[in-house]
Amino acid sequence: MQLFLSLLLLSEMTLLFALVFSSSKLRELITMMLDKIVEGKGGAISLPVVATLTVVFISMVYDAKGIWTEDVVLNAADEVLMVNLVLKATLMGFALYLALITYGFHKYIKGSRPWEAAKEKKSI
Repeated sequence: MQLFLSLLLLSEMTLLFALVFSSSKLRELITMMLDKIVEGKGGAISLPVVATLTVVFISMVYDAKGIWTEDVVLNAADEVLMVNLVLKATLMGFALYLALITYGFHKYIKGSRPWEAAKEKKSI
C-alpha cells in the first residue's frame, strides 16, 4: 500500500511540476489530457475513487487515534501499527491534497486561455 501511495504521490508531483514549470506546448498537452479525463467517463469514475480514499483516510486517522490514548503506554507492536497507520494516512492525505491542487490549477489554466486568445487577437 505504501509503494502504491508513494508512486501516486510521485506521479501527481511530476504532473504538477510539468504544469507549473514546463513549456507552453507540454502544458497544453497535459491540459488537453486533463480535459479529456474530466469530459468523458473519467469524472464519473474519479469522484467515487476520491470519496473512497477520503473515507479510508478518515478511517485510518480514527484507528490511529484509537490506538493512541493518553492513559495507555504503547508496547512495541502497537507502536509499529501506529507508525504504519500514520504513514499510510499521511501519504493518502498528501495524495488527496495534490489531486485537489491539480484540479484547481487545471481549472485556472483552462480559465486563463480565453484571455490569452483575446490578447493575441488584439496584437494581430
